[in-house]
Amino acid sequence: QLEPMEIVQRITNGFHHIMHVLNNEDPSIEPTATGHLMEQIAMVQQILDNGYAYIQNGSVYFDTIKFAKETGSYGQISGRKIEDLLVETRDDLKNQSEKRHPSDFAIWIKADPSHIMKWESKWSTGFPGWHLECSAMSTKYLGAEFDIHGGGQDLKFPHHENEVAQNLSANHKGGARYWMHANMLLLNGKKM
Repeated sequence: QLEPMEIVQRITNGFHHIMHVLNNEDPSIEPTATGHLMEQIAMVQQILDNGYAYIQNGSVYFDTIKFAKETGSYGQISGRKIEDLLVETRDDLKNQSEKRHPSDFAIWIKADPSHIMKWESKWSTGFPGWHLECSAMSTKYLGAEFDIHGGGQDLKFPHHENEVAQNLSANHKGGARYWMHANMLLLNGKKM
């Protein structure tokens, strides 16, 4: 059985091979989430220090209600209103009772002993929430504010909405100035 990082490396090598077959040039940098744990932990601490997160049982949750009240900007990308939001974040489903509001999302998750990938932090042995890696790496390499961030329309909410909230809460800039969302690529009627 392959270790998680061996699987990651195999997929990365395959991706590079296909990009070369398509005659694409190599990027100047390809950051990985696991290579930027310190930046992610530091961003969680910034968000806590700025008062937009809270700690519950070793996990750290983003306070969407406080953020929305103080900034008025939660939901700008997707057009969703916080009072209409139900539980829509995949990693937080098992921890709903820990959150103050269903729209709050984990920025650090306390790992149970069976979780494969986990790291030490002052809050717990755990792992970053799934929006945090993008905010931390884009801030490091592109700055607190940059031109364009793209992705599929399925990332508009909650992923990109939560990225903006994290960025504003950590460094008072929303990350990308422009968000571009493409429609899904379909193959035999199924999303690729």
